[in-house]
Amino acid sequence: MSAMGMSQEHDEMDECVQALARVHAFLHDELVEADADAIRIHLHACERCMENFEIESTITEMIVRSQPVDKAPATLAARIQTMRITRR
Repeated sequence: MSAMGMSQEHDEMDECVQALARVHAFLHDELVEADADAIRIHLHACERCMENFEIESTITEMIVRSQPVDKAPATLAARIQTMRITRR
């Protein structure tokens, strides 16, 4: 493999590592839109990462389903939403 090919492969691996490191934040809608878009683009282009994402997504869905359906008080939910908006 040429040096150019190795460099491209290394760059792709860096993208994979970065995407997978942020997959939980992505799944929980905790990324700013530009970062979420970058993850979406990478997932659509990288079959290996998409497979990992699907596994993480399935696990997250199973965890959510196993949780009680208790809802936070409306005032707490509003405060959290305000914090999320100002953080972005």
